[in-house]
Amino acid sequence: MGIIANNMWSNNADLVIGITSTLSQTKPFGNVGDYEKGVSYSVIMGVFAFLTLYSMGGIQMMRRDFDKKPTQDDTEAGMKEKKENPVDELIEGDQEPQTSGNILPEYEEKQLSRTTGTIALAKSTSLDVNVPPQVEVTGRTKEKVMSIVRVVVTIPTMTLLSALVIAVVPQLRALFVPTTGVKMPNAPDGRPPLDFIIQFASYGGQLSPVMGLAMLGAALSRITVRHLPKGFWMSIAATCFLKLIVGPILGIIWIQGLKHTPLIKDDQLMMQLVIAITGAMPSATSQVYITTLYAPDDAPEVSQLSAMLLAQYALIALTLPIVTSYTLLKVLPQ
Repeated sequence: MGIIANNMWSNNADLVIGITSTLSQTKPFGNVGDYEKGVSYSVIMGVFAFLTLYSMGGIQMMRRDFDKKPTQDDTEAGMKEKKENPVDELIEGDQEPQTSGNILPEYEEKQLSRTTGTIALAKSTSLDVNVPPQVEVTGRTKEKVMSIVRVVVTIPTMTLLSALVIAVVPQLRALFVPTTGVKMPNAPDGRPPLDFIIQFASYGGQLSPVMGLAMLGAALSRITVRHLPKGFWMSIAATCFLKLIVGPILGIIWIQGLKHTPLIKDDQLMMQLVIAITGAMPSATSQVYITTLYAPDDAPEVSQLSAMLLAQYALIALTLPIVTSYTLLKVLPQ
């Protein structure tokens, strides 16, 4: 499941924002608001990736690779715990052949009648001996509900959902930033009442890319590429081909197709650039943290993921300039 997640989630945040922020100061951009548009479109892509990875359970795909699998000892222990049904033992005792040859016919008839009745009783009550189906179904339903609740009730998910609600509701948004059409008493400094939270978040947000790169470097410095299965290089090559060659081609085709719809206009240059750059991104580096969180010490999966990421980020030095140049020269209208 980890290799599937590696192909599904790309680095849609820091790299895209950095590239669009730099290109927004050059031609054919440079207009008022191009920088803000580039950051906004990039953040929308990042929020979608964040929702699918954390809030919708995508992180569970990486966790499943490290779920405890039943061993041979566990299977043998489970077999030993199985006990025969007492009713079956009674039936087998009744069906044992009689060794005495002086059995009266009347006794044989009574014994046969008693055995037949016991078998009929066992058949009619065998379902009642087992666990009631309603209890089993209720247990499975409860487990499914709790698994969904555990995915939703996490700090990243609750933070994102709260931010989306505040951004959509004007009365709540006015508590943090000036909002047109909403009358909200200001704080003594003339700013919205909760403006200090925005200032703190803005200060911390500027440190986020630097801290993320520092954490990534610290994680990669402790990782050695070893324990690679035979033929794993084919998976690395296929992933690089899909992410860095097929992905940009599909992104450019998607842009050209959307131009024939009301969704994208020819003058929305920054939106087209963000879509093209997002399609050319390698896998998300956050998978390193997630895999390290669930993986045991010296797990081979960590080395395999490291090899995947190292190959992609080495190849992006060649593919990303080509995609960016082609988008600026051929895709965007001059």
